[in-house]
Amino acid sequence: MWFIDKFFIQPIMKNGWFNPVNTLVYAVILILAVYLVYKYIIKRMNIAIDSKFLYAIIPFIFWAATTRVLHDAAFAGVLKGSIGRFYSMNIFPTPGSYFITFTLALAVLVLSLAIQKRFNKEYWKVMIVIGIALCSINLYLLPFRTIISAYYLFPIFSLCVFFVYLMHMIIKKLGIKFWGKWDSFIVLSHLLDATSTFVAIEYFGYAEQHVLPRFLIGIFGPWIMFPLKLIFVIPALCLFNKEIKDNDFRNFLKMVLLVLGLAPGLRDTIRLLVMV
Repeated sequence: MWFIDKFFIQPIMKNGWFNPVNTLVYAVILILAVYLVYKYIIKRMNIAIDSKFLYAIIPFIFWAATTRVLHDAAFAGVLKGSIGRFYSMNIFPTPGSYFITFTLALAVLVLSLAIQKRFNKEYWKVMIVIGIALCSINLYLLPFRTIISAYYLFPIFSLCVFFVYLMHMIIKKLGIKFWGKWDSFIVLSHLLDATSTFVAIEYFGYAEQHVLPRFLIGIFGPWIMFPLKLIFVIPALCLFNKEIKDNDFRNFLKMVLLVLGLAPGLRDTIRLLVMV
């Protein structure tokens, strides 16, 4: 039990700290979960993994990020009362946050498909409405305290947007293969994560929770997050586009990659506005 306590329970008690052991285990669980969810849930529901599905999922990514910040605020003692006690529970840090969000999104998907069948309302529109409603509740509960971090976040992320725009235009101009219509947005989502991490560490004294980024930041500084993201994300997208012929599975993998960038990016950005 000491092994589980040291490498899994204690990191969760510390608000989701990562070490080499739990990082490896969570990575294996993620790979298995992606395969099982696609094969036994998505395929059996006969859902096309297209832009409409992406639009339906994005509000739940935002909900996951804001829910995680509510836990951060409760953990820091900023969110008080019964709400604070609820969000201080240790089910919210990783991996709990991913299980909660997946269960919620799946339940809403099933409900939305039932509404589509009964009332002829497109499921993705129903999911968007429900997702926005849930996000609105979280935004109401969040104890926003400052916008000073926006003075750092906005100009840096604007440069990232300009970089991705130029990259997209060059790829389009040169007619480079193996680059899909979602790919630039996915790269940008990871650069949002890099931006919020850089600003949090460089200007506000935060610490990186993940193992590899923490190691590299200790050597090079937080700016290393930008090339690290590009080195990881761009080859992964090119590999998906080149090697995976099943369009739905390829898009599903891209959606997972999007979640891995957008969820922590939104969480860290919103956390800086709450300052916890």
